[in-house]
Amino acid sequence: MASSDANAVSAVVTRDILPALSPRFRGLGTRTGLLAARVVTVVFIALSMVVAIEADHFGGVLGIVVGMVAAVMGPISIPMLLGLLPAFRRCGPRAALASWALGLGGCFLVRYGLDGASQTAVVATPLVTSLVVYTALCLLFPEPHEEADAVVAAVSGKPQPDSGAAAAAPESAVERT
Repeated sequence: MASSDANAVSAVVTRDILPALSPRFRGLGTRTGLLAARVVTVVFIALSMVVAIEADHFGGVLGIVVGMVAAVMGPISIPMLLGLLPAFRRCGPRAALASWALGLGGCFLVRYGLDGASQTAVVATPLVTSLVVYTALCLLFPEPHEEADAVVAAVSGKPQPDSGAAAAAPESAVERT
């Protein structure tokens, strides 16, 4: 299970997060991409080992699992779930990464910065923070993507109003008259 998790984390980091953070990682070749994925895998496994060795310091294995789920799953699920809705189609990677990072920061702030924070606050804070940040950034700074619009048009069977097909229709109507 640790191996498959490490590979999944490596794939997400190498293909999704690093290219969004730095242009240097956008056009990686096969060999360079594989090397980057291997480095991420080794780092992730090393960090997992450190956490396993120091499990008592973090509240035991169950405390680590609950803490990781609270810290990561809420902020990750907001962009994934809302991204499926048509209203959020124009949200880009910046909104997703910002909502994840600020949601994670909110979790750590409540968990380690506030004395006596309830488990509900620890779980709800990253989720609400991520939701507010993602929604606000999507409304204030939309990132249209032509390829995504083309995929949505192909799947729905409807031409998009701002596509070239819609612009060509009036010309053909004028030619017929």
